[in-house]
Amino acid sequence: MSEPAASPPGIDPVAVIRSRTYIAALVLAAVLGVPISMLAYGFLAAVAAIQRFVFDELPNQVLGGPAPAWWPVPWLTLCGLLTALTIRYLPGTGGHSPAFGFKVGGGPPSGRELAGIVLAALTTLSLGAVLGPEAPLIAIGGGLGALAVHLVKRDAPPMAPTIMASAGSFAAISTLLGSPVLGAFLIMEAAGIGGMTLSLMALPGLLASGVGALVFVGLDGWTGLGSFSLALPVVPPAVPPTLASLGWAVVMGAVGALLGWLIRAVALSLRPMVHMNRVLVTSALGLLIGLTAMAYQLISGRSFTQVLFSGQDALPELVEHAAGYSLAVMVLLIACKTLVYGLSLSAFRGGPVFPSMFIGAALGIAASGLPGMDPAAGIGMGMGAMCAAMLRLPLTSTLLATLLLGVDGVAVTPQVVVSVAVAFVITSVLPVPGPGTTTEPGKTGNSQGAPSGSGPATGIAGAERRTVRQPWTAWLFIIGSSLFALGAMPFYAAAVGLRFDALTFFVGSLFFTSAAFLQYREAVDALPASGPGRRRSFWVWAPQNLGWLAAAVQLAGTLWFNWSTGNAMAGNLSAALTEQRVWRPDALGSIAFLVSSAVALRDAGRGAMAGWPKPRAWKIGVVNLAGSVAFGISAVGAFIVPSSGDVWSAELSNLGTFVGALCFLAGAILMLSPEPAGAPVRADRGAHP
Repeated sequence: MSEPAASPPGIDPVAVIRSRTYIAALVLAAVLGVPISMLAYGFLAAVAAIQRFVFDELPNQVLGGPAPAWWPVPWLTLCGLLTALTIRYLPGTGGHSPAFGFKVGGGPPSGRELAGIVLAALTTLSLGAVLGPEAPLIAIGGGLGALAVHLVKRDAPPMAPTIMASAGSFAAISTLLGSPVLGAFLIMEAAGIGGMTLSLMALPGLLASGVGALVFVGLDGWTGLGSFSLALPVVPPAVPPTLASLGWAVVMGAVGALLGWLIRAVALSLRPMVHMNRVLVTSALGLLIGLTAMAYQLISGRSFTQVLFSGQDALPELVEHAAGYSLAVMVLLIACKTLVYGLSLSAFRGGPVFPSMFIGAALGIAASGLPGMDPAAGIGMGMGAMCAAMLRLPLTSTLLATLLLGVDGVAVTPQVVVSVAVAFVITSVLPVPGPGTTTEPGKTGNSQGAPSGSGPATGIAGAERRTVRQPWTAWLFIIGSSLFALGAMPFYAAAVGLRFDALTFFVGSLFFTSAAFLQYREAVDALPASGPGRRRSFWVWAPQNLGWLAAAVQLAGTLWFNWSTGNAMAGNLSAALTEQRVWRPDALGSIAFLVSSAVALRDAGRGAMAGWPKPRAWKIGVVNLAGSVAFGISAVGAFIVPSSGDVWSAELSNLGTFVGALCFLAGAILMLSPEPAGAPVRADRGAHP
């Protein structure tokens, strides 16, 4: 958030309010309210129209039916590409990064920057990234208000553009929230404005948003256009607060704070990687978001649209049909939405309000089965806690949660206030998430002087030793993992045929082997020198060094995968030859990955057992160990039944490969070393605070 605003030096707010210039500003604010509200409405209508065409109408036209589970994957990849290009090459870097929370300070954008803000937000919101439209609307309204002052009077006093920018932001955000008062409350609390300055800034904004509300309310015989505001038409009936529900409010506040911290940690940890190559990384993040949404539909049978978008349109349906969701599906929805929300915050452009409310409502629905938990109170507590954790605006969070529940909001206000207060306090106490030092005190390497591997089957050393090879290794693993995940998807095999599907796995295994070779080479170079040629030798034997052992076993595993996937491309193998040349090396490779992951995790965990902070290697090791287990399950499912010659369970094999590849992909992404905290990022890389 920005620092609390004070009156500019040398300016008396009372004198300003009494001046003719301020009266003229009020008139201009009233005049601008309608066109800015209309433009905001048009922006929201365009987003809704593109969403409807891409995800509803186009699949029916192209495929003759509803969108299949894989449909969001290419569109989210395109979303990442277009958003990154806009941020990278257009002025203004698409506005503020939402990873740092809700921001309204920093001055309104210029006219040249508005185009980039509109395009970045339009691609982000229309093609499925999980962010809300409130932040872009505030920036667009503020920029238009300041631009109007510049066009009317170029030599206007310095306060004039600020006041009119605030009025434009009021009008734009009120179009979304459907309430000038709620929009004003949101902006004022975020800006930290108080005293007479509050009245000075608020009056034009309230006037602009109030007059602008005619766009969606209507006037006399003129019918309004309707509202895009979030509404919950059907809410479970509320019951009076009980001691049990107040106790659950404390728990919900704590859970919301921790979940919000996790989301921000994902976003802030990925930002340095985004700055390394914004176009490539943002496209890859879009791909990962699409794959997550696809996995949700395949597993739950529900539409992928519940995972994508801001949640503004899906929330009323979720609350209305809450009883039709099992606890397992609701937990899966929360997990998927949380993941894609964090990924979207790191690289895309939008606001944090609506995804937070959706996740909070889902939390409340999931907890509604607890003894003493009222469903209406649970939904309100969840929304309030998540908004407080993500926005860090307790008053606005309370208003959002209670007002959207309608008449039931009054009955659940005590529980909502408790959950918001707990979430806000815990969020303020928790350390700021993001990259930090993970080097063990007094250490420059692990106890044996060698770094552990950090690819699919291994972790980084205790000191996370950076080398020239490491970025190359990470990207090779990222490409290989992505190809394995793609090959494991049934729709891909059906589209390209079994031969090309097998080729996809083979090419992916070659990337794995290339990365494993670089990792093994790094482990050899890091061995303690015991002779003049020790470090230059490739064929060494150092099983007592866990870093070397993990890298060597991993390399052997990738070679087995090369043999397995290469033989799988032959389409005329008998059942016996398939078992010998495809399944056996695949099983051996899976075992090698599992052993390598366990050894690397043991090496990475030494620092934690010694009392030092857990290094990033430990986190990567856990993720990659899970991937190795999934690969092992895949090998079990691919077992050739001797009596019939058929695969034991093709579905289990594909699912294990897909889950394992995603785990390895996550580990490889974490392997990329983050920028030092506070390090400046070059402007030509598309960075923005």
